[in-house]
Order: sequence, then structure tokens, then C-alpha cells
Amino acid sequence: MTVKDERIKMMNEILNGIRVLKLYAWEMAFIRSITRIREKELGYIRQKAIIGAISNILWTFAPILVGITTFATYVLLSDSNILTADKAFVSLALFNLLRGPLVSFPNMINSIVDARVSSNRIGKFLNNDEIDKYAVDRVSNELSHGNSVNIENGSFRWSNLVDGPLVLKNINLQIHQGSLVALVGMVGSGKSSILAALLGEMIKVNGRVSISGKIAYVPQTAWIMNTTLKENILFGRDFDKKLYDQVIEACALEQDLVMLPAKDQTEIGEKGINLSGGQRQRVSLARALYSNADIYLLDDPLSAVDAHVGAHIFKHVIGSKGLLNGKTRILVTHGVSHLHKCDDIIVISQGEIVDHGLYSDLIQRSKILREFVHSIALSEKEQYQYEINDIERRQSISTPSKELVSNPLEITKNDVQQKIESQSITVEIEEEEKKKLIQKETVQTGSVKLRIFSIYIRACKLSMITLLTIFFCLTTFATLCGNIWLSKWTDKSTKNDTSSLSNSRIRDMNIYSALGITLGFLAFVMHFVLKLAAYIAGRKLH
Repeated sequence: MTVKDERIKMMNEILNGIRVLKLYAWEMAFIRSITRIREKELGYIRQKAIIGAISNILWTFAPILVGITTFATYVLLSDSNILTADKAFVSLALFNLLRGPLVSFPNMINSIVDARVSSNRIGKFLNNDEIDKYAVDRVSNELSHGNSVNIENGSFRWSNLVDGPLVLKNINLQIHQGSLVALVGMVGSGKSSILAALLGEMIKVNGRVSISGKIAYVPQTAWIMNTTLKENILFGRDFDKKLYDQVIEACALEQDLVMLPAKDQTEIGEKGINLSGGQRQRVSLARALYSNADIYLLDDPLSAVDAHVGAHIFKHVIGSKGLLNGKTRILVTHGVSHLHKCDDIIVISQGEIVDHGLYSDLIQRSKILREFVHSIALSEKEQYQYEINDIERRQSISTPSKELVSNPLEITKNDVQQKIESQSITVEIEEEEKKKLIQKETVQTGSVKLRIFSIYIRACKLSMITLLTIFFCLTTFATLCGNIWLSKWTDKSTKNDTSSLSNSRIRDMNIYSALGITLGFLAFVMHFVLKLAAYIAGRKLH
């Protein structure tokens, strides 16, 4: 179970980060890691198969050995004890009732282990500390003195440990109602942690945090529900068409709704699988806008959208003329193009607020802000140069050579024909995608199809199938021989010749014992071959 957890955790991380894995060509490294864990897991599965075979010996041999021992004790204890058919076969029927409990016993042990592991996991989850509801004080507008957010001498950490490292320290922050404040700093400086502290998600070591008004939070990684796009925006609130249309237009979602097959009634897959990163971020922003809160915590919502879309969102949502005009806006950003439009800029470094003020003042006196602006400019320049090179490369590939431009009219006709064909193909693909967008999952019921059996049979080796057939026939034959011999033995017991009965008693018992032991051995080998064949088939199919 421990190794299986490790493998599942690794697979989840790979699937969630498959884009990064592909971009860095880390496939072989992760294949080796998964293979190592899988080989270890297969080793335990192999041991489990061996132990299962041993348990099969126990429940196969137990009724046989009990029958042999009981019959031998009965007939050898006294000459007057005559083993008749009614005694023998009724006893065998009772002994065979032991098979059920003996089969259920190891399964019961497995169920107890599974239940214990599940109980420990659920208990660990339920016993985790809850978010401290007293970490953030909710104050009324009258007592807030015009401040929507106020942090006094705040120190915070993520861990519950007393000696855990402080992520934020000596935080003093006052944000006036209706102002636009930007949090800037290098990656890992603590910008998002300040938003988490305002939400009460961090452990407050000391200080005081007070909030005046309702908060709406736009996380850096958008959270999308598996429901329609409209329900993702409404988020359980009543539908207001005027507000809804304003939010859609402000978040630049109108063009996206036209592209979606059912517009805002399109069902969105798990984690927004059928939306792009920018679309997910804009849906998350639209949900926050529709909530009509008083304070908006925006954790870099413009990083996932294109530049022109980001400018549109800042103008129509975040800026002084946007929908959030008059609301308190705290914007975490890694861009510099909109900093001069902010009422206040807070510079954060290593978990502390090192400076704040207007952009024009900070750019002259703050070395950290200048370094931040310089690093952003360099990254934007590299990105711009990469895009230029990519465009030039594609143009060089698509431009025909001089030898091929002998008949421009023919080339133009070919281009037009290719465009028509590509457009028709695109329409067909879109129609197919429209049908397949989010298909309802179905579960097959009833008996297992013959096709499934044939798949497993082909996955097994022919030698395994032959061995299984042989041992199954031998086991059935041994069972019939034991029953036939027992019937003959009891027939002899009904005769009056007690002297001959006494002489053959031990011989009959020995033959019956040999047949019973042979049956048990053949049954064990058959179960072992069956487990081995299942292991080979599972590994080949895997």
C-alpha cells in the first residue's frame, strides 16, 4: 500500500505537470522513476501471489485432511465402527462447509488492513487544525477609520510548529477604501503570502489583522468547477442579466463565448480542461466581479492572458474607470506597464515591506524596484526576441523558392484551394469536437464479454493456457477418483465379512489418503499456475 501510494502520487504529479515535463524533455528520467517504483510494487504483488497460493493450499487441504483424519480415527478406534455411505458422504458435505470460512478469512484480513489504512487517512485529514477564524478581525465601516485593510506588526508562517520559519515579518499595512494598491517584488518575496494572511490562511504569530468589508479572491491558478461556464461565474448567486453582461464584456469573454459550442451553457470539464489558461483566469476573474465584494485580492490575474487582453482587463476592470472603480483593489503583479496608474505601490523583499509610494517616487529611490523593473524588461525583451525569431522562421519555411514561382497564377489557385480545403476540414473537426465536448461516462453492466476473455488469453503464453487446462482436468479427475473410491470403501463396509473388512481397512484408508493429498497438491499447483498466468497477462497488458 505504501509503494502504491508512492506510485499514484508520482503519476498524479507527472500528469499535472506534463507540459513542463514535455518542454524540458524529462520523459526518460520520469520513466526510470516510475519503472523503479513499479518494479518494487510488482515485487510485493509477486509476494502476495505466493502467499495467496499458500493460503489456497490451506483452504484446499483443510477439508481433505480433516476428512482423512476423521475417517481414520473413526474406523481405527474400534472394530465396531463401520464407515457407511450415509456417514461418509454426510461428513464430507459438512467438511466442505469449511471451505467458505477458510476462503473468507484471508479476504477478511485484507479488508481489515484496507479499512485501517483508510481510517487513518480520514482521521489524519479530519484531525488537521482548522483555519483560525480569529486570525482576521472583521470590523464595521464606522470603526475602520476609512481603511479597508489594516495590518499592525504582523508576523506570519505556514507551519504550526513553534520554531517554524517566519514567512512574513514586521508587516505594517494600511489600505484606504477604494484605492488601487500594487504589491511588487521578486519571485518568492512574499506577495501572495500577504494575500493569504488577509484571507486568514496563514498562522498569525503576532500582530493584528483587520478587514472592513466582504472579500473576493482571484488566485494565481484559477479554480474551475465541472459545470457550465455560466454557473462557474454565478457561483450559486441569483442571475442578474445586466451585471452578468457587464462582467462578460469587462473580462473580454464575449469572443470566447462565440467560439464555444453552447456559449455560456457549455459544460466545462474537470479543472477547466476544455478552456485555455487565459480563459480559465478570466472566468475566475468574472466570478469575483459578479460577487460584488468590497475588497478584491488579485493574485497576478494578468500573467496568464495576452498583452492586449491584459490591457483591456485593466482598463475595464481594475483601473480607475473599470467596474471595480470605488472598490478596494490589491493587485499582485509582475508587470510594470500599469504601475504608474496605481494609487500606491508596496515593495516587498524577503517577507518584509521595504518601501511604498507612487511609481514616480519609488523608481528614483528604491533600488529593489529598479532591479525588479530591469528584470521584467529583460524577460520581456527575451520573449519579444523569441517571438520575432519564431515568426521569421515560419515565414522562411512558408515562402516558396524562386524556382517554384514560375507560375504565380497557379500558386494563387493552389493557395485558394488549400484554404478552402483547410476551412472545410476545420469545420468538420469543430463539428466533431462539438459532439465530443464533454461526454457522459458510462459503465458496462452484465456478464464479462468473450472479447475480454480473449484479450487475457492472448496476453498469456500458450504454455500457461495448456498447463491450466491440464491441471484443471487432473484436479477434476482426482476429485472423481476420491469420491468413487470412497463409495467403494463404504460398499465394502456394508458386507458381513468383518475379517476381510478388518484386513483391507488400512489399505483403503491409505489409498483414500493418497487420493486426497494428490487432489490437494494438484489444486495448489493449478492455483499457482493461475496466479502466474494472471501476473504474466497483467504485466503484458500493462
